[in-house]
Amino acid sequence: MTKEKKDFRHLLSGGGRKAKIKNMLMKKAQEDLAREKEREEAERRRIISERVPPLRIDGAGDGSVMATCEQILDLLKIAEGEKWDLEERKKKNEQEIMDLKQKAMEGTGKFVKPHLNRTGKNLLKSATQLEIAKRKEAANMRMQSMKLKQVEKKSLAEEDKPPISADADEEE
Repeated sequence: MTKEKKDFRHLLSGGGRKAKIKNMLMKKAQEDLAREKEREEAERRRIISERVPPLRIDGAGDGSVMATCEQILDLLKIAEGEKWDLEERKKKNEQEIMDLKQKAMEGTGKFVKPHLNRTGKNLLKSATQLEIAKRKEAANMRMQSMKLKQVEKKSLAEEDKPPISADADEEE
């Protein structure tokens, strides 16, 4: 009886050798990520300090401040140019990777099937019914316009005929 209770508690605690190892690995991975982030931030600060000299404009005249601003503007232009070049190189490399992947797939004869969207039968029926309704409406409009033209022709023909008056009856 005590052995069964002990096994049951072991399952509830969720702890065990595997769980402890997993937790230790997760903690180590988090620490590694934090260290990597700090290292990247330090590298970023170092590169910025190399590329951009510190500003010394305290007590400087207007001319020297303007010259410093122009130097900073030149640095910005250079940095933007490098950024644009890197982005273009990245796009080119990504396109090359896609092309090479496609060639590799063609060489092996394995193609990735594109995902096809499913369309329900009701959706297709409703689309055809809508098209039929549009065509009926267009036919009805044509019929109405033809009837209207016939009525207009009759009314014009009646206007062209001379009216029958009482004088015409007397002459006959």
